[in-house]
Amino acid sequence: MAETDADEDVLEYADATRVRVLETNVLHVDDVVYWLDGASAASEADMNRIDRRLSVRLDAAPRDLRMVHRPGQLALWRRPQDGMIAGQATPEQVAQAPVPPFVLEGTVSDATGHFNPARFALTLGAGDGVAVVLYPTPLGVALSGSGGVIGSLRFAGSNAPAAWALLELEVELSAAETQLYRAQADRRGDFALALNRLPPLPQSATEYPALLRVRAIETAMPDSAPDTDAFVEQELEANAAADFSTQFAMAVRPGEIRRIQSFDKPYVAVQPA
Repeated sequence: MAETDADEDVLEYADATRVRVLETNVLHVDDVVYWLDGASAASEADMNRIDRRLSVRLDAAPRDLRMVHRPGQLALWRRPQDGMIAGQATPEQVAQAPVPPFVLEGTVSDATGHFNPARFALTLGAGDGVAVVLYPTPLGVALSGSGGVIGSLRFAGSNAPAAWALLELEVELSAAETQLYRAQADRRGDFALALNRLPPLPQSATEYPALLRVRAIETAMPDSAPDTDAFVEQELEANAAADFSTQFAMAVRPGEIRRIQSFDKPYVAVQPA
């Protein structure tokens, strides 16, 4: 049977699509660091990733470390010794080999000022992903509509700002249910905590009782990212002079922004428990 022009075109096209693999570049992400918004949920598993690009400064890392930084995450891998494989790689050659654990230390910060800086010291390589929690500054907290709690923290003895202090507010919704909110003061000791998960009040209630707890350390440097692992529980002065307790009793209402302060002071005084 005679070969037509159409047949020739088909054969030529088929030949042109044949690919000869000369080598295969095999790269694997060894681990991922996730940047989480600590104020977005009560538990780390439910926290949102931070949807902005952050600045990372490494103090300790393997010399052969490579990374790609994107909003919400930092992908890491070690430079492979045999990254190029002659010809087409087999499934066995492509499979990722176990990675020896490696240490990553440094600081992460937000140039826009919406999140406080944080120090981290991580052991990576397992490939499970590791979270680093950051907290919004007062600038990064949206209070409109939801209501919230604002204020400033200072140490009772020195009157110095409680820089980077960690706050935890427990709201009693009922005898059987509570909600937990978290926040962090900025370098000046100022804080804002949004009550964005607070439900409407029951008809029989005018407010929700709440307890505020604080962890801080007086030696924290305002100009450096803090090591919050060293923070200790503080006592807070209430609305009576020299009345210090590890729990500051207050009340909150949906949609209301409440400023809290100690007796005869424009701030909340704290001291180590």
